[in-house]
Amino acid sequence: MLALCGLFLFLFSDPSPGRDYTVSPEAVRMIKNFESCHLTAYPDADGWSIGYGHHGEDVVPGMTITLDEAERLFSIDIGKRSAAVRRLIEDLPYEMEFSQGFIDALFSLVYNCGERRVRESEFYQRLCECDPRNYYDHPRGFFWAAEAVLTTAASLPGHVRRRRAEYSMMVNL
Repeated sequence: MLALCGLFLFLFSDPSPGRDYTVSPEAVRMIKNFESCHLTAYPDADGWSIGYGHHGEDVVPGMTITLDEAERLFSIDIGKRSAAVRRLIEDLPYEMEFSQGFIDALFSLVYNCGERRVRESEFYQRLCECDPRNYYDHPRGFFWAAEAVLTTAASLPGHVRRRRAEYSMMVNL
């Protein structure tokens, strides 16, 4: 029952024009915890990464940075993810003001997977198709869309834990 009450926090009003979708301090801590801070570049599925999962042409094998540089890169990356979260929400075929938990979960998902992968995911496709007015009792309600986040890019144990945390944030559990 508490989960259902939490879901009711999703407001059915139109989002404010030009709303700034920002990540909460709690979500920043969660993202940093899942990403970990690596001061030496390391290979991952998308090439090379450093700091809190920073990718780019500026990251090369053998590169090292300070903790302050890792924080600066993280700040820049969060800013870029903010634009991606805005685009993903604004591109939905309906208007709705989502809870901070949903926005935080979307930030984490985009930070980890990238905008393109999220946009192509079953989660986002379901989110586009769901009936936002029916969260719990409709076969294509919000739960139907949100539960697809559990399998989005969840091939490693760390990804599975992260997707579970994102799902919990999304549905306010």
